[in-house]
Amino acid sequence: MKISFHDKRRLCIECLDRELLELMQNVMDGDKVYGKPQILIHYKSSPKLSMFKKYPMEFEAGVVDFIKRVHQHVLDRELAIAKIRNQYGNNPHFDYEYKGKYEKPLEHQKVMFNTMVYTDAAAILADPGTCKTGAYLWAIDRRIQKGQVKKALIVTLAQLKENVLEEMRVQVPHLKGFVLGDSIQANKVLNKGYKSQKKNQDYDIYIHNYESMFTLREILPDDYFDMVILDEAHRAGNPTSRQTKSIIKCFDYAKYKYIVTATLHSNNLISFYMPFRFLGPDTVPFANWVEFRRRYMYSVDPDGHIWKPAPGAINDVAEMTGKISVMFRKEECLDLPDLIEEKISCQMEPGQDALYRQLEADLVATIADMCGKCNKIGMCDMSCREQISAKNALVLLTKLRQICCGFYINTRIKFDDSGKEINDSNIITLPVNPKLDLLVSTISCIPSDRKIIVWSTYVHAIELIRTRLEKAFGGSVLTCYGDQNAYQMVQEFKKDKYKIMAAMISKMGVGQNMQYSNYQVFFNNSYSSIHREQAIGRQHRQGQTEKVTVFDLIMKDSIDEMVLSTLLEKKDLAIALSRLSVVIQKGGFDPIADNNSISFND
Repeated sequence: MKISFHDKRRLCIECLDRELLELMQNVMDGDKVYGKPQILIHYKSSPKLSMFKKYPMEFEAGVVDFIKRVHQHVLDRELAIAKIRNQYGNNPHFDYEYKGKYEKPLEHQKVMFNTMVYTDAAAILADPGTCKTGAYLWAIDRRIQKGQVKKALIVTLAQLKENVLEEMRVQVPHLKGFVLGDSIQANKVLNKGYKSQKKNQDYDIYIHNYESMFTLREILPDDYFDMVILDEAHRAGNPTSRQTKSIIKCFDYAKYKYIVTATLHSNNLISFYMPFRFLGPDTVPFANWVEFRRRYMYSVDPDGHIWKPAPGAINDVAEMTGKISVMFRKEECLDLPDLIEEKISCQMEPGQDALYRQLEADLVATIADMCGKCNKIGMCDMSCREQISAKNALVLLTKLRQICCGFYINTRIKFDDSGKEINDSNIITLPVNPKLDLLVSTISCIPSDRKIIVWSTYVHAIELIRTRLEKAFGGSVLTCYGDQNAYQMVQEFKKDKYKIMAAMISKMGVGQNMQYSNYQVFFNNSYSSIHREQAIGRQHRQGQTEKVTVFDLIMKDSIDEMVLSTLLEKKDLAIALSRLSVVIQKGGFDPIADNNSISFND
């Protein structure tokens, strides 16, 4: 086996043992050289050669010393992050002249800032409302001042791009920022393709969204960005998506890379792994996600569709990635006003209850028929989840949740003359809606000068809420769902004439700053505790001076109670269908999910 320099970025490994070369390619995420027994590896993968030290290796002059320097850099980075992390609570060093509009940076923000200024790659894992955006904007500014960065890129959610630009005006008003749009506009901006030279200018910070990263890769000049930050980095968690692949390949050699998020799920090892892989192949134990999965997970179905963490894997991976991370809980680093959570319940009206109980019985019967034929009773791994019976069960479960909101989608599929499938579904709105009545009475008890956010996971529920509240209180109720621009809606909500915003949790429940309001009502919840925490964090964050009050509207003796009891335990609703049937029949719910479970998605 021969190891030599290929260029400044890659080493070449030549090996006649094809199986060994393929294994090395997987471990180090190497690129196969067509027609030759060679792979090219990222220079940061080179320390992983130590895994193969039992095989004879021949090194080109200088390669061994080069690998030692790369390995030492990894150790130095981990040591630096540990020292920076330990500064919290001990008057952190802060080499930056803050020019923003807030009074002064907070201590935990200084730690975040130092992590990004004194290391080349790191993860900032902090709760919603802990002011991560300001910290990374200062870090970009400081590196620009040092001459280390000329252009930086921030990748975020599409609906949050304008928020980042607005935050720049607050935190680093002296820097120039630009929001990249479609591929035509982005190409002209990045490659200076405008006819007017006035438009062909450079910016300090460019802002783009995950959904369009694969098109950006095609037009982006090499080494254009010195510093790349993935905001809401959990969105780069799917290793097979075009956006994740594009992000990894496009910025694999960027000088400075950081991930920022509040929602990494360590129990989903692959989605946890991918953002760290973005930071570089030296930040993860195995540089290719397939090899990582093979080493740390096991398949529970014959076709390899369902993977679970191996015993101890979650702790092992958390320990490794923790070495390049700083983490903050909101209650640890912010002195915020109290958060008050109150549950308010109502009974279904008779017709609604009868419909709910019938569908509930159908759900139990569907599960019983499905599970009764299964040979995995008591050991459910949901390997059947792609089957029609399991899909039908989940459809019924969704309809139960919709009925609690006062409607349901009547699913109907037709076929035209050519045999093509046509979705002919329609929405059935129930004539009486006790939860809407409860919403009106709840808002009636809130001081009229306060702004209120009403959350739901369903578009039709948002429309029902708007119609009812405008009738009850007069004036206009803002909404945020579908194609509406969340940033623009938040700006509108600031105006005195608007008191109520009805919004989808998935649309406006992340990245927005709404400290000017302090009341929230969950018309219904999602299954995710992270989504709920993110939504609450829109108000309960730095800058909030009032107590934040959260109301949950609950239908008694329904799935509403099951979902909320789980979320208040800071857990996602994860329950096997076989156990769900038992829960429904006994009428109670223990929020401790069993080991053989799946997470339902809205």
